[in-house]
Amino acid sequence: MTASAPALTREDEVRSKIGKVRVFGRFARVVCSVIFAFSLVGSAFILMISLLAAFGVLAPAATGNFTPQPRSWALPTAAIMVGVWLALVYQLYRLSGNLAAGAIYTPENVRRVRYVGLLWMSQAALRFAIPFAWSALIALGLIEPSDPPTLVAWLPWPEALNGFASGGLVLLISWVMDVGLYEKDHADALQRDADLVI
Repeated sequence: MTASAPALTREDEVRSKIGKVRVFGRFARVVCSVIFAFSLVGSAFILMISLLAAFGVLAPAATGNFTPQPRSWALPTAAIMVGVWLALVYQLYRLSGNLAAGAIYTPENVRRVRYVGLLWMSQAALRFAIPFAWSALIALGLIEPSDPPTLVAWLPWPEALNGFASGGLVLLISWVMDVGLYEKDHADALQRDADLVI
């Protein structure tokens, strides 16, 4: 009787933790939905203001201190960065949906965690690559020096380095999850074989 009591306690503990993960997954899914919606609406608003200002529809007084300049690099750069960010939030949304459904240790979750790590590292890589790319375009004479890659001001280097570290850590977690999932599947297969022998 004493031997079965700890097993039941452990089973109850695991069930309780799964319930907490599901609650967290539902909360995280709502948060990701809100972040995704605000990012999408905010990006569309900034794009609209930038285009209106670039074509002279808005007077400088209408935009206040925000006076976007018609730069050839600004919109493509913003589109790339926002696209990567939205893809990252979408992966987190899908992952939290799986957690809310109780699907915790699955191959799909391993894939989604890996995608989050790759997207995080891609965003960090873009923080380095974009200013270099625009500098190279200026050096080659493809764009005017009056159109400088001032992105360094809003893409700080320490933040990019943190992005590489964070993305690498998420990739490591996905690798550990993948190995653990393989070991779990292997152990389950051995247990099924043992049960068939018995």
